[in-house]
Amino acid sequence: MSTASKHRMPCPHCGHNMRVRNSQGLTPVYREGVVECRNVECGFRGKAGFQVLHTLTPSDIPNARVNLPFAPRLIQQMQLDITRPAANDERYEG
Repeated sequence: MSTASKHRMPCPHCGHNMRVRNSQGLTPVYREGVVECRNVECGFRGKAGFQVLHTLTPSDIPNARVNLPFAPRLIQQMQLDITRPAANDERYEG
């Protein structure tokens, strides 16, 4: 079974896949790395950043140093769920 990532970042110049040559975690939610184009005729190299932006599902073992907001769409959905009556919520009239 292969553990290679299926996520690819295309070169901004020629469109071939790039590879990460090295990377460094600067914070618990942000990494930077040097990327290079796999197309030898292109030769592009650059610095890329990768950041975790929002929480979609909270961790069961949260890191106290990490405070990621919920995704805006998730907040909207939770607000709708709170204000919308349940389908089986019937008033008892006896």
